[in-house]
Amino acid sequence: MKTDSSSEKNLLSTELDSERLPLSKTIEDLESIDPWVLSDFDEGLVGWSDSQFFGQTDYQNKYFVVNSQVTPWRQMRQAIMEIQTRLNALQKVTISYKRTLNDIARIRHEMETEEDPYFKQDKEYEIEILLLDKQVWHNKLRQCKREIEGLLRIIKERTGENVDLEDLETLKATILAKENEEGEEIKYWIARLAKQCSIDLLTTGRIQAGNLDSMLMMSPEDQAAVTDLAMTYSTAMNINVGKIKAAAEDKVENMLKGQGPQMFDTAGVLTDYANNNVEDRYLQSSDKSET
Repeated sequence: MKTDSSSEKNLLSTELDSERLPLSKTIEDLESIDPWVLSDFDEGLVGWSDSQFFGQTDYQNKYFVVNSQVTPWRQMRQAIMEIQTRLNALQKVTISYKRTLNDIARIRHEMETEEDPYFKQDKEYEIEILLLDKQVWHNKLRQCKREIEGLLRIIKERTGENVDLEDLETLKATILAKENEEGEEIKYWIARLAKQCSIDLLTTGRIQAGNLDSMLMMSPEDQAAVTDLAMTYSTAMNINVGKIKAAAEDKVENMLKGQGPQMFDTAGVLTDYANNNVEDRYLQSSDKSET
């Protein structure tokens, strides 16, 4: 990939946090169109939101993106694929950002010699739109960087604390080695189908047609492995859910002792539990061995 020239780097570094189209300008323009009255708090919050970005969190990427794959090898590969996707987006966003800066500079140059006041005013509006675009690209640029950094942390957590280039070469060899691929794919599909079948068993009591059809495409040995793992996992879940249910019943009985039947503020109850009990969880991490 071609690197930016020194002038481009300087332009990016000086422009990233420079002029924006402020909310006050929009409020001022609206005075003659449809006045918008905001308190100081409202105006401050709305203006601040314009410079923020809200991408996927590390927790979301770790548990619902990377851990959507059910074996360590596949999880690592998924993390690398996610980095690739975001890097491509970051590269395109960076180019779009630079093009926007160039468009702003070009229009301002054109305005210097323009004498038609209407044309000149129209160019001023173009600059305002471009300033909005610049802020959008800036936010997306920061979002891509933040998400890539989060994914890198996930990979390094699984690779080791003090990773170096030697660890990188080992990781690349592990992911790309063809001799590993078939064995890892067998593990992945056994684990994935077993998970899906165990969900069927937990929710309906029988393996559903789609998962059964997929399982029957495998070798008899792999079919047996899927069935065994699905039965073992669903049985363990059932037993533990039963224990948690019994403990919850005792807890609720104590909480409601002396009170009549009642309903609850669902959001309040769930939020309170998440805030006050999350540190006491004893559930096994999804990236640990089944045994």
